[in-house]
Amino acid sequence: MVDTSIGSFSDFTSTYVGFRVDEELGSGIGSTTAVGRTPIVSGTFELDGSTLVAAEITADLSKIRTDRSKRDNKAKQALDTDNHPEATFTLVGPIDLGDLSGEGVEVEVSAPGTLTIKGVTNDVEVELAALLVSETMTVVVIGTFDIVFADYGVEVPSAPIVLSVEDHGVVEIQLFLTR
Repeated sequence: MVDTSIGSFSDFTSTYVGFRVDEELGSGIGSTTAVGRTPIVSGTFELDGSTLVAAEITADLSKIRTDRSKRDNKAKQALDTDNHPEATFTLVGPIDLGDLSGEGVEVEVSAPGTLTIKGVTNDVEVELAALLVSETMTVVVIGTFDIVFADYGVEVPSAPIVLSVEDHGVVEIQLFLTR
């Protein structure tokens, strides 16, 4: 299961799901990368030996906080969190993880799945790295993948200081899994 008790969201050593998107700001500020994350993540993973046979991760987008608090409400409005507060990734095929028998063993895999944002579901391929970090069977999973906002009906937010925002971004995940 996804364990949200490990680490701290304040320094990003805990479980989170988030995004990064590049934008161009006016008034001589220049380029920046907007970052938003939510620590409210749940999910389960099912293993059969060394094969991941099922996984589902749900993130509460209504709890997203960005690197600039003035951006928080715009991000939530763009994601329509009043009507669609959650985003969900569901694994669509088994993944052989190979040998996970020792602490410090890292496995890199590509996870095929579906991602639902704002009630719109699309196929995605998530590049993941999993690392067994303790004898208590804690596994850290990190991953990223690109998305095009329009594919999910997300309109890029605007503000007077923002000259332009990319039409795509990177979704990032960091999960701590325990039994």
